[in-house]
Amino acid sequence: MCKEKVKRLLSLVLAAVMTVSMTAGCGNSGSATEDSSANGTEETNVRAEDPAASGDVVKIGSLWPLTGGSATIGQQHADGAEAAVREINENGGIKSMGGAQIRLVVADTETAADKASVACERLITDDKVSMIIGAYNSTCCISSSEVAQKYSIPYISQGGVATAVTDRGYDYVYRINNTATYDVLEMITALDTICEENNLDTLTYALVYENSDWGADNARIWKEAADERGWTCVLDEPVTNGQADMTSQVLKVKDSGADVLNVSFYTDDSIVFSNALYANQVDIPWGVWSVGGGWQDAAFFEALDQDVYNYHFVQEDWDMCGVQNHEWIQEIAAECKDTYGYEMTSFFAQGWTAAYVAYYALEAAGTTDSEPLRDAIKGIELHNDGTDRALLSGYSAIVFDEKNQNTFDGGATGGTIVQYQDGVAVPLYPAEHSVEGNTPVLPIPSFGER
Repeated sequence: MCKEKVKRLLSLVLAAVMTVSMTAGCGNSGSATEDSSANGTEETNVRAEDPAASGDVVKIGSLWPLTGGSATIGQQHADGAEAAVREINENGGIKSMGGAQIRLVVADTETAADKASVACERLITDDKVSMIIGAYNSTCCISSSEVAQKYSIPYISQGGVATAVTDRGYDYVYRINNTATYDVLEMITALDTICEENNLDTLTYALVYENSDWGADNARIWKEAADERGWTCVLDEPVTNGQADMTSQVLKVKDSGADVLNVSFYTDDSIVFSNALYANQVDIPWGVWSVGGGWQDAAFFEALDQDVYNYHFVQEDWDMCGVQNHEWIQEIAAECKDTYGYEMTSFFAQGWTAAYVAYYALEAAGTTDSEPLRDAIKGIELHNDGTDRALLSGYSAIVFDEKNQNTFDGGATGGTIVQYQDGVAVPLYPAEHSVEGNTPVLPIPSFGER
């Protein structure tokens, strides 16, 4: 059964312990890890399995938010990449390069676009990485990939969905994951089904989102698709992130009388906004729909009582049924739990997939020279037959188009829209991810009826 328990992930204590242990490991003599502070720069956390004592080593920059508002999410990406590289190295490394071992150099974007670009440049100029994977936040993906393009270093974007990542004509920048368009259209399509099944001719909707490239993209795409269907926008509310209280925004939602609420926030803001929704007993009959972000982070669930997010819909960027349906994914999930102390998440899966795509490119190129390596990424073609270990994220395919955007073999992202019911993620969309006996609750019960 694909009955996902809510993930209980990194407590602050665990995160602190992991950080201390990683930092301590960076100074070991003869280790495959490096401390880039030796180059006269700020310290860069480096986490990777030791390569073979002899033979060549290929460095890959692993660039994620390890501090700041997306820290727990970034750490999960870094963990997934590390686990994948460990497996690759144990299986003989890059065979086309004589068994060269991969060494990850992990750098921190600090959840800030300007810091991301500085960290990316340091990876290239000081750490001499051959390629870069990262960097989750759209703004960080945009700024850091611009640096990689400047230096002609292949950059594999994972996480950021803003259209600008692959719309700038950069030939060294590729994106594995979906765009904001795919995320939003999954939700809109699911709502189409709900409207059909419940004889709803139209909907009113409210948009509340962080005032960033990512948030604005989500809102714009939702509005375009909703307007095509004749739905009515009753609130369009961009929000500056980092607010301690969002009561004023929530009261606007309440006054709007919206049938549907679409929200786009990262973890800290998601917690604040959800608490305000609950405290003010805001009834949304056809659901609160999150485009992911903070609602995908186990730290979000750790911070809130189940009642606060009960009946919320979340667009998850992976096949949540994979753990139940494939033995090899079960093995990796068990490894994640044993090694890192938490249940596998979409973020871990995406970090794993990014590292494997980098490996496949290196294997195909047989060199770290940037131009053939860039072309090797372009030529990657993977299809999800249920066994390819690169596709832990559940994407139906990895095939890059003329913009270097993964086409997902026609747009099927492998994602799942779920509704949380008393701590359980119940699949809503697509139909093939549904679970017999577990169905979403619609319309959403009012607070007075719960």
